[in-house]
Amino acid sequence: MKLAAALLGALAAAAAEQPRTVSVGDWADCSDDASSLVQARSRALFHRQEAATLKTSGPTESIREMDPLRSTLLSIEAVLVIYFASYVVMAIVHAFNQAKEFEQRPLEKALESLIMGMSFAPMLCTLFLSVFMRTDVLTRHDPGKYDLPANYVRFALPVCVGAVALQMVLHIVREWFFNTGGSTNRFYILSMYFYNIAMCFMYGSALVIIVGLIFMSQPEEVLKLAGPLKLSPAVFCCNCLLVLYFVVHAALHISKMLDVWNLGRGVSPAILTEPSRYVIEVLKIAAMAIQLAPMLAVLFIAVQLTVDVEVETFPVYVETCMYFGSFLLFVQVAVAIITPFATRAQLKASPGRAELVDFVTDRPRLFMLLSIVRGFCMLAMYLSLFAIGVYLWSRTDAPIWVVLVVHLGSYYLLVYLLFWLTVTFRQFSDAGMTDGLRTMVTAKDTVAICPMLAVLFMHSFLKASSMINDHGAPGRPQGFAQDYMFVATYAMLLQLILCLVNGLFFTAPADTKLMRSCGHLVRAGLSLVSIFFYLSMLTVFTCTLMVLASVFTISPQTATGAGAWF
Repeated sequence: MKLAAALLGALAAAAAEQPRTVSVGDWADCSDDASSLVQARSRALFHRQEAATLKTSGPTESIREMDPLRSTLLSIEAVLVIYFASYVVMAIVHAFNQAKEFEQRPLEKALESLIMGMSFAPMLCTLFLSVFMRTDVLTRHDPGKYDLPANYVRFALPVCVGAVALQMVLHIVREWFFNTGGSTNRFYILSMYFYNIAMCFMYGSALVIIVGLIFMSQPEEVLKLAGPLKLSPAVFCCNCLLVLYFVVHAALHISKMLDVWNLGRGVSPAILTEPSRYVIEVLKIAAMAIQLAPMLAVLFIAVQLTVDVEVETFPVYVETCMYFGSFLLFVQVAVAIITPFATRAQLKASPGRAELVDFVTDRPRLFMLLSIVRGFCMLAMYLSLFAIGVYLWSRTDAPIWVVLVVHLGSYYLLVYLLFWLTVTFRQFSDAGMTDGLRTMVTAKDTVAICPMLAVLFMHSFLKASSMINDHGAPGRPQGFAQDYMFVATYAMLLQLILCLVNGLFFTAPADTKLMRSCGHLVRAGLSLVSIFFYLSMLTVFTCTLMVLASVFTISPQTATGAGAWF
């Protein structure tokens, strides 16, 4: 918590800083296109530090810290700390309760609810990365000279992060009082109101940042020297996904917040006939349809940074695939929203689970047609993502972090594809597949942190490249940090494999020949699989914490990448 408080203080200080008056560099080396974000930024940084050294007697590090883009990096770091701290605490509490053979207690339930509520963190980090990249390109790697991003954007960054931190605390408090006293508990109601206020501040500040990102214009001086700079396809698609994601989730949260009539009524059957509950359930389907947006946005940013490092442009088919994949995700969300209304579906509580509802329709053919349309869109989107992945995999000279991000993206997308196929097969075949669905849900929870791990790896390399090391070259993350990135990535793969293996054996009926002949060996194997599963999970979180520590301790003296094994 002290680390998070320090980050928030640093964010506020960065937002209040005045832009520096030190002039930069030589514009003759700048090309006409938006090239080399990392290398050109490092050269511009070196010129800024050299000019500042001639004019002042202070250290160059203090000049670097005045960079207006520093607030975006601090915002990403703050969200990373909040996100992974939540997961680590949740893992510790869950392991303790299992070791003591306790039932799920209110704290664990509150933390589980918090983890589900932190699903927007990857999109927030992607938004901050988009601001960083767009500002750096438009100003030709000298944002301080042109006072970009705008002051209101720099002010909205710490407000957004502060709202996220407050929302996290209030979420735990709210769920704690709900699990101990129910929805009529006055402390639950009070914490819920404050939680909604924090949520409004988060979405409001995110809206301000998105508006500032969309309407960010090129400075006149840069326009005269370098000509108009086009918005890259990756950033454009990322912006579209950001708008779609936050619009859907904001609409869902606002609908829940305004649905005050259902407060304290629990899961009464009368609620299912009210329009407000119908809208909420439709928006939940839309939110599920957009679950892939965070990883798509992260992959698009990774592709953009890859071509920037090599001073290249996108192949035409990669641009087409990014546009096509983003468009198909929009179509899926639209079909998901239209389907309940077009089929005149009605809400019905699940048998034995009154808190779970589903849509029931008397127009099965139309429902099946719309489901087929959505399925074709899903498959076509995966084909476009596969083409982008092949492009990244084919780059033998790609930076290390690109390889790791592609790995994490592959795990994430593969699990969601299998999950979607399982749900679709179960829906159209009327098969139970309860055990298979349970396994895929566990696998989906396992890879849930992949987008944030990818953001952490990208941020680590981006921050390192923003400084000049003692050898006069662009910085690289410390050697141990790069090693921990590799270990975390492959430990995640091992965890996923063990999860699928455990589900495969768990679904074997007790009366099968295998279980009758060597059931004791199977049970011993399952115990061994569970042990390795939790060890791999511990490895992932330990390596993640070490990479986070490297982000806060990196300096020009250590940003050499020396000592890396991989």
